[in-house]
Amino acid sequence: MANNDFNNKIPPLLTATGIAKSFGGIKAVNNADIEVNKGSITGLIGPNGAGKTTFFNLLSNFIRPDRGTVVFDGEQIQQLQTYQIAQQGMVRTFQVARTLSRLSVMENMLLAAQKQTGENFWQVWLQRKLVATEERELRDRAIALLECVGLAHMANEYAGALSGGQRKLLEMARALMTNPKLILLDEPAAGVNPTLINQICDRIKLWNSEGMTFLIIEHNMDVIMSLCDRVWVLAEGQNLAVGTPAEIQTNSQVLEAYLGQ
Repeated sequence: MANNDFNNKIPPLLTATGIAKSFGGIKAVNNADIEVNKGSITGLIGPNGAGKTTFFNLLSNFIRPDRGTVVFDGEQIQQLQTYQIAQQGMVRTFQVARTLSRLSVMENMLLAAQKQTGENFWQVWLQRKLVATEERELRDRAIALLECVGLAHMANEYAGALSGGQRKLLEMARALMTNPKLILLDEPAAGVNPTLINQICDRIKLWNSEGMTFLIIEHNMDVIMSLCDRVWVLAEGQNLAVGTPAEIQTNSQVLEAYLGQ
């Protein structure tokens, strides 16, 4: 894992301040803050209904906040479109993995690659050799990532044939095809068998050791406590606590609100 002493000497990769969102009279997120240091694995936990997924949606602008500021890699992004935020280097996965079921696993991977020369109609004809070279390189990268998550042997299978856990692994590998700076993972272990949970955690640790930054929502406390450098806790849409996994495990407010003790 990343060295927090080093990370604290540089600005956070992601900073959200005073984020708020109401639906009717319900305050789903109420002036919440978060910081994610570059090279870290940061956790976001809280009881059901705490506003965690809504907070993710606000950070990535799937939902527009009523107020607040989101700064990613030194730039405010709350006014950007979701695809522009992805192009800036912040991508996300979903609690229920979103794959294109009628496309192959490989096709799902290739669709995620950004700024391909072949996306321009005229370049397909004017830069044929370059387009062909890029396609070969992207396929090689896709296969390498699929091998990393144990799905290379299913590259030509329909994504719809994958199990729930395999779809989550595909979604994570597909996110990496974009060469992101930060990946937001929404409950990567939810509905996944224990063997695949261990595989997912191993992949996250590996990618983090290679420099990837993660922000993770997860109800499985074993996953959060084993992976994360720092944990933020939400309750009723507000910040409740922040600290190391050890500090959070012994925080009386967290035990009362989240663990029911």
